Amino acid sequence: MSKRIVSMIAIGAAVLAAAALFFQSYRPPPGPSPAVPVAGGFLHGETVRMLIVGDPFSIALRAGARELGRRAGGSVEIEVVGYDDVRRLTLLNARDQRSAYDIVSFDSVWAGEYGAAGLLLSLNDWIQASAATIRPDDFLEIAYRQGQYKGRQLGLPIQPHPELLWIRRDLFEQAGLAAPQTTDELLVAAKRFTQPAQGRFGICWNGQRGQALGQQMAHFYAAFGQPLLDAAGRPSLNTERGIAAARFARSLLPFSPPDVLNMAWDQRPVRFAKGGCVMAYEWAARSYLVEEDPGSQVAGRVAYEAAPHAPGARPVTSIGTWSLGIPANIGARRDVAWAFLAWLTGSETERWLAQQGNGGMPRYSVMRDPALAQRYPAFQSVARLGSAGQLDDWMRPAVPQWSALADILGAVYHDMLRGESTPEQAAARAQQQAEALFTAAAK
Repeated sequence: MSKRIVSMIAIGAAVLAAAALFFQSYRPPPGPSPAVPVAGGFLHGETVRMLIVGDPFSIALRAGARELGRRAGGSVEIEVVGYDDVRRLTLLNARDQRSAYDIVSFDSVWAGEYGAAGLLLSLNDWIQASAATIRPDDFLEIAYRQGQYKGRQLGLPIQPHPELLWIRRDLFEQAGLAAPQTTDELLVAAKRFTQPAQGRFGICWNGQRGQALGQQMAHFYAAFGQPLLDAAGRPSLNTERGIAAARFARSLLPFSPPDVLNMAWDQRPVRFAKGGCVMAYEWAARSYLVEEDPGSQVAGRVAYEAAPHAPGARPVTSIGTWSLGIPANIGARRDVAWAFLAWLTGSETERWLAQQGNGGMPRYSVMRDPALAQRYPAFQSVARLGSAGQLDDWMRPAVPQWSALADILGAVYHDMLRGESTPEQAAARAQQQAEALFTAAAK
């Protein structure tokens, strides 16, 4: 095992601890209270229970839970868990006769799995009956669509955000470099800024085994113009462009922190905010970690750019959306859950949540608020990319097999990054395992 891998393992636990402390210490700045309480308090003293992933919108929900409950005329209990756990607990909850939760959050890539299994109620009839209040056309179109499965609306968006390339604008300007638009330019910049003796590296990204690296590899495949599935819905991993994506991932290692193979969603923005990386692949809604957290060393010195693409490939930036849905086994509480969900995702409440720290704004009416646009500079880039037609979600297909497919990518390519296989061998192995996965699912 190389010294680099030994170093990676040795400091992995320290990084995880630092990430936990960073997230726990963040407190969103106070925002104004909602202007008008909800007339009558529609919850009538009841408690709404939510299962939420630990992402930016959960910080806003936790910070505002008491006020949200007061406005709604009841109380709100929020259980916040990690990325893998929110899916695991949702699947376990679906086995029970009655759901322990009224509302659950789900990643757009799970819509196919949840829809095929019937885990969530269809919202279609409710939306149709209250279209003037819900205003579906006010949602970012792709975010609203990502909560659908075969014509059924399984959830309403709470936090859409693309994975952008965060760069230290000040350092790029000092060096006379433009933001990298291609993968080749990114490698040049990463090499230029890597100074291990000063504890500074060129690029942070998800290298952690499992879902983290699996999703990152899906985005790298997209950067080289390679979908994970072909037109027939079968795995398409062992191709020239897929192998090129694997080579790109491996080429990032010399310019990445030595613990990059333990790095995931929580660690990369922490390292970037502390000045340890000059660039980072990171979700837009997490920009508050560098712009507002008092521990950030780079506030006001960051630019948010499109994900670089391979030379000759079409520019595309992956967008994901967290939506809120109602468990199918909720029973008689379904109308209470819907009333709260409809109100929570309305424009007035969404605007208030943005003031509490949710930088992933799903409604145009909220995104166009001048004060919020200034507070969340990453979303100026989101608007620009959306207008240019460069936001898409095909790189993370919302099929029932998605989570297992991401695990395959995250394991096979982690072995490659540890030096146990070549890009060619890894692509072939990923293809073989993915074909077995989809063949088993078809039986």
